Amino acid sequence: MNERITFISTSKELQTKVLKFIEEWNSADSFITVHTSGSTGMPKEIRILKDHMIISAKKTLAYFTISPGQNALLCLSPDTIAGKMMIVRSIVGNLNLFVTDVSSNPLNQIIERIDFVALVPLQVEELLKSEEQKLKNIQTILIGGGPISTALSSKLNLAEIQAYHSYGMTETISHVAIRPVGKNEKDIFEALNGIDFSTKNHQLVVHYPEIGHSFLTTNDIVELVDNQHFKFIGRSDFMINSGGLKLNPETIENLLSPLFNTPFFVAGIEDQKLGQKLILLIEGTTSLAPTLFELKSILPKYHDPKEMYFIPKFVRTESGKINRGETLKLIQL
Repeated sequence: MNERITFISTSKELQTKVLKFIEEWNSADSFITVHTSGSTGMPKEIRILKDHMIISAKKTLAYFTISPGQNALLCLSPDTIAGKMMIVRSIVGNLNLFVTDVSSNPLNQIIERIDFVALVPLQVEELLKSEEQKLKNIQTILIGGGPISTALSSKLNLAEIQAYHSYGMTETISHVAIRPVGKNEKDIFEALNGIDFSTKNHQLVVHYPEIGHSFLTTNDIVELVDNQHFKFIGRSDFMINSGGLKLNPETIENLLSPLFNTPFFVAGIEDQKLGQKLILLIEGTTSLAPTLFELKSILPKYHDPKEMYFIPKFVRTESGKINRGETLKLIQL
């Protein structure tokens, strides 16, 4: 595999991590040790069988019809399951793997044609500003690691870029469902071959027997279309109970996203009267943010934030997700 890797990155640490993972992959051990993202709690250490990672890689390569000899780009941390799986897909699919720094603009130093890349929403936002043409030239753009806002989808559509939003988790070894975003966008996720879905108390249940998950209950609230398709509603552990009203942060954030050019999220904090009250957290110290009155004017009744906080820098996980719990701790109440 080493002869099919090109390091664009000058980071010795990153190169060492990639080569160390390949060494681990080629070892006699039947498993790889990984950690969950930690976006909603403490990261957990789990072992994943290499055979299961190969199954996952083959499903992705088949779904997107990615062929041997094509060029893949690794611009996510190899410490995460997303980064590890890009390496595994390159090995299994006989792809040429280019490795660049984990940054908001991973295409900056790329002059080669890239056929397949996995990105987080923050990277897509930045690339649309600075490397739109390079982004357009990529055959398969896979976006994961968090929700895609309406504003970002609109920007992709305006640029006539076809991308794909992935749904998955460390336990499922990367994604189990895909939906198109930007050009030809759909709000329904479709299962990869051999995977089925059901619900339990409105939470998604993944049936993926090939990797040992006959009945994996997630924390995600969905609207089930059939056993192959669902619409994502939001995480059950993000839900806010304010005065007896259940508020879904991700729905509210989607409505607010056109107003913001900086990361933000809404959350609930303890309130003597309401039980929990809705607040808005914005990354940065900009004075250009909309007022609470402006927010109230575009949101359904009782769905408007009661307070607004500016945080210089959100806490993020290794995979780039906003760690809502740790970021909330930065508020001086």
